[in-house]
Amino acid sequence: MAGMQRCARCGAPVAADAAWCGKCGLEPGTQPKAARANPAQANPGWPPQPTKAQPAWSPKAVGATPAWPALATAKSSGEAPLILWWRGLSRNAKIGLSAAAIIALVAAGAVGAASGTPSATGSPSSSSPAGVAAASDGPAGPSASDGSAGPSASDGSAGPSTAGSTVTPTIAASTATPDSDDQGAPSAGASFNPTATGALPPSGGGSAADRLPGEPDPNLTPGALNPAVTQKTIGSTICVSGWTATIRPSESFTNSLKVTQIGQYGYSDTSTASYEEDHLISLELGGAPADPRNLWPEPYTDALADGRPTGAHTKDSFETKLKTEVCAGTITLAQAQGEIGDHWIHAYYGIAVSSPTAAPTPAPTPAPTPAPTAVVTARPATPAPTAPAAPITVAITGLPASVTHGANATMVAVTSPGATCSASVTYASGTVSNAAGLQTHPVADSTGTVSWTWKVGASTGPGTSQAYVTCSLGGSSGSASKDFQVT
Repeated sequence: MAGMQRCARCGAPVAADAAWCGKCGLEPGTQPKAARANPAQANPGWPPQPTKAQPAWSPKAVGATPAWPALATAKSSGEAPLILWWRGLSRNAKIGLSAAAIIALVAAGAVGAASGTPSATGSPSSSSPAGVAAASDGPAGPSASDGSAGPSASDGSAGPSTAGSTVTPTIAASTATPDSDDQGAPSAGASFNPTATGALPPSGGGSAADRLPGEPDPNLTPGALNPAVTQKTIGSTICVSGWTATIRPSESFTNSLKVTQIGQYGYSDTSTASYEEDHLISLELGGAPADPRNLWPEPYTDALADGRPTGAHTKDSFETKLKTEVCAGTITLAQAQGEIGDHWIHAYYGIAVSSPTAAPTPAPTPAPTPAPTAVVTARPATPAPTAPAAPITVAITGLPASVTHGANATMVAVTSPGATCSASVTYASGTVSNAAGLQTHPVADSTGTVSWTWKVGASTGPGTSQAYVTCSLGGSSGSASKDFQVT
């Protein structure tokens, strides 16, 4: 191999005029111990002879990291001077420089982290505002598929958007959170006024004959509106997560009124545990908080003749749906208040309400008629009232003891075959879930089994939650509840 020689250390071919090995970095004048006794025998031609472009050079004469003597040949060799310089360094010199560079980079990163500035790697430190922003999920506003987390940073409502002077409240379906006002709160909201009265809503039409099981007596509970809530103010009232908590009555207020109104309604079951002292027009739809005309003891279990449930939990889910639509701009506040009024079950199931008619014109006084004949006696007799059917049994047989927020949960219940059932879930925060999986009304199969699967919102707070199941069949109904943990 003309003009070439082999490295005395690793045996790699090197140019005859090279003073170092590009593979192992052997320095001039340095040979393996075995070769030092007879360099010519170990590697004929060693040491290489200096040339004009590469004068003799000794690292001992100029230090550990001398200026590279062969830089003059860089242009002719076509290699960058820096590369040539690096290749010419001894192994120990390279190790020393690499260690120094690593220490410098680590020190720079530590200083950057301490000062809250980006580190050498380009990643923002934990104390940097940019780092905080990057770590935040930035929720868009009640939770997701569940809505239980509400329109907020983890529970809040997505407030109104502003364009000029027009306020158009909008809440994404995945972020709208219901504000449950079931049974009041342990203590009254900061703005609750126990003596405040509301305004009567417009008449929804219909007559006493239209009243369905689960709807209030319009003479006792016509409903009442909160004058502070209007279409123009929903962006600062009902569409703000947690706003209803500021006006919610205390449990002592609603429990006292419940006892009084159970007597006024003449219920045969006088147990207060059987009823929810509910706002007819809910607080989240602009109902008056303290007006007795807007509160009534609503049965937890009730149903239509065909078994469709009409109890308190059914109304709760309807209220949540309407509030979400109002805050999203899908319907107006007045439309929602009209649907949740004294004929709310008609609106929920799409049952027509009879239109009010003009008073009938008095008929002429009939002429005297003969005594009653067989025609009169042939009229069918009015059937005697029958005793109410015995309640059906309902049992929740399947429900996880704990569910992680953001995960799916499945609930299984057993009741009478053919019964129509509904389910609802109230989380530890008092929020009633509006997850799509809980809005169905399945009919129990031949084994009496029904089930629901829903997603617990990613921002749902931890704590003890309660699941409810209500089933109805042939005028009879029953319910069951069970606690579970959200973790």
